[in-house]
Amino acid sequence: MAVHMVAGSFAGVVEHIAIFPLDTIRTHAQSRGSRSGLSSASFDTAVDLVSKRGSTFLWRGATALAWAVVPAHAALFSTYETIMDLGLPGRHNNNNNSGQKVAMVGFLAGSLSGMVHDLIMVPAETVKQRLQLGYYQNASHAIRRMARNGGHSFYRSLPTSLAMSIPYSSLMMASNETIRWYLNPSGSYSLPTFLLAGAVSGGFAAAATTPLDVIKTKLNTQGLKMAKTSTGELNAAPRKFKVKYEGFVDAYMAVARSSGVRGFFRGVGPRVLQIGPSCALSWCAYETAKKFCTTAWHE
Repeated sequence: MAVHMVAGSFAGVVEHIAIFPLDTIRTHAQSRGSRSGLSSASFDTAVDLVSKRGSTFLWRGATALAWAVVPAHAALFSTYETIMDLGLPGRHNNNNNSGQKVAMVGFLAGSLSGMVHDLIMVPAETVKQRLQLGYYQNASHAIRRMARNGGHSFYRSLPTSLAMSIPYSSLMMASNETIRWYLNPSGSYSLPTFLLAGAVSGGFAAAATTPLDVIKTKLNTQGLKMAKTSTGELNAAPRKFKVKYEGFVDAYMAVARSSGVRGFFRGVGPRVLQIGPSCALSWCAYETAKKFCTTAWHE
């Protein structure tokens, strides 16, 4: 358990920080209400942000995740490993398990570990997305102002986040475990296997859950006006904040009315480009750290 928690924490830092600029572009693309094409919306957003605020702005909000990434991913990977070990005894020492059983246990492990992860990460994700839009001076400023308004914003997107995270984690881990089982049934350490399985499973699950991610972003960033530079009132707390969407249904109807079906896939490009590689890096970092910690532990 200790090894899984340490390795999971390391993997979480690598996953969230390595491709953070793409996450910023995704947040802005989803917050916009234009009807332009999916690819052009993301490209225009990137050009707009870099030209108006500089490339360093793409990293704004990264520190907001620092306090949550370590415990969230420690809990995620330790839960995942526990369920996989219970469902597939001796999974690293033999290849007697069928591909179907591996996928089913992976699906269950993804569901439960994703839920544990989101209970910790949702407040940090809300603060991060608001900072990405240009509001507040820093994470501490955002937390204080949001708490002063009652603190409801921290968890308003939790039901939608869970509705997205559980399918995402289930699909990602089920497909990841299945691909790894076919490519490397012995379960031995193999970076090429981890990279390929992580990238394919992460990109697939990211694309499939993009509509829910759009709704989550709407809930997290509602009431924040988008300035011409798409960076809000830079460093300022939003004035006269008003709740526009109480929950999933309100946000869903708003996206459907303003952009139709296309609106639910806004930001899908940056999301897949972000999560596919970050998932691959995360699994490589996790398995490498686990191997190192296991060796050190036994020595």
